[in-house]
Amino acid sequence: MKHTILYILLLVLAVSCRPRTDMPNSELRTSQFVINLPEKCQSIESAQLTITDVNMAIAANYQGATLVDDTTAQTVLTVPVGYYDFRFEATVTTLDGNTYRVRAVSNRKTIESDATISLNAYALQKQDRDFVIAEVFFAGTLTPEGKQYNGDKYFVIVNTADSVLYADGLILMESKFKNSSKYILTPDIMSSAFAVDALYRIPGSGKQVPVEPGQALLIVDIAIDHRGANPNSFDLSSADFEWYDESTSPNVTDVDNPAVPNLEKIFCYTATIWVPHNQGATTFALGRLPEGMTDNEYLSNYEYRYKYINVTSAGTYQMSGSCYRFPNAWIIDAANMCPHSVQQWTAIHESIDAGWAYVSELGSDKSRYGLSVRRRNELVRDTMRLQDTNNSTEDFLHAQVANPYYFRP
Repeated sequence: MKHTILYILLLVLAVSCRPRTDMPNSELRTSQFVINLPEKCQSIESAQLTITDVNMAIAANYQGATLVDDTTAQTVLTVPVGYYDFRFEATVTTLDGNTYRVRAVSNRKTIESDATISLNAYALQKQDRDFVIAEVFFAGTLTPEGKQYNGDKYFVIVNTADSVLYADGLILMESKFKNSSKYILTPDIMSSAFAVDALYRIPGSGKQVPVEPGQALLIVDIAIDHRGANPNSFDLSSADFEWYDESTSPNVTDVDNPAVPNLEKIFCYTATIWVPHNQGATTFALGRLPEGMTDNEYLSNYEYRYKYINVTSAGTYQMSGSCYRFPNAWIIDAANMCPHSVQQWTAIHESIDAGWAYVSELGSDKSRYGLSVRRRNELVRDTMRLQDTNNSTEDFLHAQVANPYYFRP
């Protein structure tokens, strides 16, 4: 599809673009922004470009856009020298009369001189509300003696629809790659699929796991009352599901509560037990296999073999690896996680999640223990709904005191 190039004419507010005397570099540079839209448009409304100074954690919003014609327009914006994230959103009407929101994101860009910045926009198509990841507790807790305690990690998913949904077949996934380390991959599949290394599924044949509107499912590592071993932990014995791994190592074994159903393991990278990334640097997602597809068919047809360059002090090396790819079209919801100050990219395509949630500045911060990320509530037509803008930075409350029953009545 031929892209329409939109130049946004932004009026630079003096107060927001005034050189900052507390910044080491306050010289102004002229940047031209080129937005590639997904298709030809006849009009554009409610446009906003957000520029965030990564180092200063300061964001400025610029309103308005002018579509000169369906192929060309121009924009010029003056900003101080710096290190920035850029995000553009607008409502567009196509030549055939369809109206929808678009978003374009470009993160971690350095402005040192006058430059042209190209952003590729994608459509935020309106979808029916479904299950979302409502809370993630990946850090674990500390014992009163200050020792790390494992086994009490959990996920909460919530039905955001207005009717009963069935969680049968819903897959919980973790990314192969960390959001704190960027890879230049060959082939690059991110625009079409999610690279995953752990897939666990809620059992059921179709309508065995009903979830009422607004109700939550609690999925835990080990469904026991952890408070006996660690007073700083939780009673997870009433969880809806737990994941259980039959370890091949006698030194690393799992605990199974027969009263709580186990998730079905489709695949996991480890031969022992799955432990979600302790520092919170991976991406978690929910999805489903197409109806009728078996696990063996998926594992046989969706392997992802890739190559990448590893640069070290000893030299540069061509590396390779493998995992599985989960098509983006099969994904229902996703949430990127990464310590706030070390994020380098998002392991899933930005059209699914353009931001990231966090519980600490650095992965090694001991303050992360006992904290979770929790999705915000938004008021929609006098009803509280979980916020879902496909941007975890905005959709989640960061560094919340973990409460596995927060979304339960």
